[in-house]
Amino acid sequence: MRPLKIEPYLKVYMLVKQDGTYLYPSGFDSSNNMGTGFFPTQNVAELMRTKELLAQKPESTSQYHIYELEIPNPAYKE
Repeated sequence: MRPLKIEPYLKVYMLVKQDGTYLYPSGFDSSNNMGTGFFPTQNVAELMRTKELLAQKPESTSQYHIYELEIPNPAYKE
């Protein structure tokens, strides 16, 4: 048995709310300990987008976008 390789980058998913030209992190679930709008998997980000869309008022024109970010892994050593 061999240990898993440490990847040089980690994938993080960001949920962004767009109101006109304003963009800001969104997602009212803060139990992921990654900060507002950041999620460990795409599925969790999609779930938060669905919750946000269900909670918004019908006349709202806000849009929600999910971005996949690759951040350097602090545990990675060459």
